[in-house]
Amino acid sequence: YRESIVLGQTWCEQTQINAIIQRMREDKFIGDNYHLANRNCNHFTETLALALILGNDLLEDSGVAKTLERYPAWVNRLARAGTTFVLDEDRVCDVVAEARVAAGLKGKVGWTLSDSTKKTKKKAGATGDVNRSQKKELTEKQKAALAKLKRVSK
Repeated sequence: YRESIVLGQTWCEQTQINAIIQRMREDKFIGDNYHLANRNCNHFTETLALALILGNDLLEDSGVAKTLERYPAWVNRLARAGTTFVLDEDRVCDVVAEARVAAGLKGKVGWTLSDSTKKTKKKAGATGDVNRSQKKELTEKQKAALAKLKRVSK
């Protein structure tokens, strides 16, 4: 144990968290798939954190970076180095792809970036960002939790 690192916050409810873990269990994170370099506990925690924190931002072609800014590179460095020598690539953990599955987004694509939306936008002659989604307002409880996280991380 080295230190605790706040990776972000999730707004998932307990039932959603349970569903994410269940999908991870059913998909790739089962006992006989464990591998010291290719699929270990660090892969599990990074995949879970991505699914919980980024959620729908993991949609393919959403335009959002598919990494956690605060996830330290040193956490799985040795395993990543070992993975470069692997011949069986099917056993290597693709953290982002598996986080999509865990979040229940397998096969889904962000609607704002589909071909039909791009064509409609071009026909209308509009310019700028295609993304029409709006951020949700935080509740007072969520604002207080965020403020507390900011104080703790300083």
